[in-house]
Amino acid sequence: MINADSIKLMKKGVMIINTGRGQLIDTKALIAGLKNGKIGHAGLDVYEEESDYFFEDFSSSVIHDDVLMRLLSFPNVLITSHQGFFTKGMIVVIE
Repeated sequence: MINADSIKLMKKGVMIINTGRGQLIDTKALIAGLKNGKIGHAGLDVYEEESDYFFEDFSSSVIHDDVLMRLLSFPNVLITSHQGFFTKGMIVVIE
């Protein structure tokens, strides 16, 4: 649903939140949008390759997923590794 074509149609600085499925967002297009400023912020509770990395401690290991590591390098990206279901409420941001 979110790909290079749909990102082009968005307002500059848009915030993207994905709590559904990782496959809803073309991650490489998301990264391109973050790099060029079209996407101002991203909150991801899901990632398309999450089964390989979420729910385990990799603090002393090398993560070989370059796309995930690139996402983690952005200061305006928050990845919560499929933990959103632990929350008791919902935060809605309207700009």
